[in-house]
Amino acid sequence: MKLKKSHIIPLILLSGLLIAKPVFAEDNVSQDDHPMGYYIKQEQEALLAQKNLPAPQTQVAPATPEEDESENTVTPTQTLPSSAIHVRMLSTAAPMLNSNTSSLPRRDAVDISSYQNWMNQADFYALRSAGVKTIVVKLTEGENYTNPYAKTQINMAKTAGLTIATYHFVSDPTRIQYEAAYYAKTAKTLGLSSNTVIIEDAEAPSTAYNWTNVSIVFKNTMASHGFHNIRYYTSQSWITSGVINTSTLGAKNMWVAQYPPGTPSTYAAMWKNSNTINSAYGAWQYTSEMRFKGGTANLLNNDLDTSIDYNNIFGAPSQNLQDVYRLYNANTGEHFYTLNFAEKTNLQNVGWRYEGIGWLSSSTGSPVYRVYNPNAKGGDHYYTMSKYEAQQLVSKGWRWDNNGGAAFYSNGSKNLYVAYNPNASSGSHNYTTNSYEQDNLLRLGWKYGAVAWKVN
Repeated sequence: MKLKKSHIIPLILLSGLLIAKPVFAEDNVSQDDHPMGYYIKQEQEALLAQKNLPAPQTQVAPATPEEDESENTVTPTQTLPSSAIHVRMLSTAAPMLNSNTSSLPRRDAVDISSYQNWMNQADFYALRSAGVKTIVVKLTEGENYTNPYAKTQINMAKTAGLTIATYHFVSDPTRIQYEAAYYAKTAKTLGLSSNTVIIEDAEAPSTAYNWTNVSIVFKNTMASHGFHNIRYYTSQSWITSGVINTSTLGAKNMWVAQYPPGTPSTYAAMWKNSNTINSAYGAWQYTSEMRFKGGTANLLNNDLDTSIDYNNIFGAPSQNLQDVYRLYNANTGEHFYTLNFAEKTNLQNVGWRYEGIGWLSSSTGSPVYRVYNPNAKGGDHYYTMSKYEAQQLVSKGWRWDNNGGAAFYSNGSKNLYVAYNPNASSGSHNYTTNSYEQDNLLRLGWKYGAVAWKVN
């Protein structure tokens, strides 16, 4: 089913600066697949269409820092008169912005969904060259929709060396725990690590519910599934009018959408004011119409949502943690572990089976070395914290990986177990954080059940 843009009647006013601008090249947006900012942009269009009319009553949800984070229900809130919200409407439409404009805020993050299915690998490389650090990919909406392009988009972004964050578009706030559970399940199915930044897109036109409590339930549900790096996307007006309480959720966890008119040159005071206000939050989405120049034809001809990340909210809290990819070669029996996404992809392309994130590795701590035996059937790798042991193996014909530098570092609170298969000529060592897997291998005759090093 399709939802016409002209049929959207927003239910809450944006406070502050409002402008009218087109949303998408498409006239229709699927009812179960809304891109980020969809209702916020529709809201602005509707306000300008009604600029000579008094503002309607707006339902908001005042929240206080004392709210109980164990709350798992969502309750309606009272209606406040529209006079409680200050609105200033401008007839000036926001023009397409040019990424080469030096006076614009930084272009730290771009968010995408199924509507950016036109993007190819060259586009992601070009975005990185233009200064973009993070791609925020829509994974899910409601309890049934999954972005069919998410896996490909994530892989292309990672191949380009970009950080990945993901978001869920909240459809029904009364069923947020089920929506969040669906989001978590999808993230795990796609092989995303527990370190991934998870974002709640709170903008669906229903302010009759306490969106602060909705967000708390979202956070608690995601945490129960192992995801703890939670952020919240919403309009600046929802924060200003009390629909979402930043004292409870944390101002630096907020990703705020507000679009000044024109450019920083033509409306300098307005852009400066918006930047000053929104820098109190974690990130600011300041346009949905960025054209990236000097890149690809795709980026020159298509608009992208673009944001400045003031406080690195799209990166994991511990930037020194990296995903370790685990792969298996069915022909040799070897498991291989790497931080390099391109290496992981290349091995998959030649027949290795990807088994997910093995663990999170720190970029500091005690070094772990990796050496390679070219004489073993299909090759074999060995990992050790002892540089002397690694040097002894190299003297016997093994080869250094990573030019003799550390492949990983031991630093964390979680045990990484190693087991040795004395009957294997290749792939004789297995590394896992799963104690059940370790115990099962030992029952099958594997030896040397010990802690190899510490991980996260």
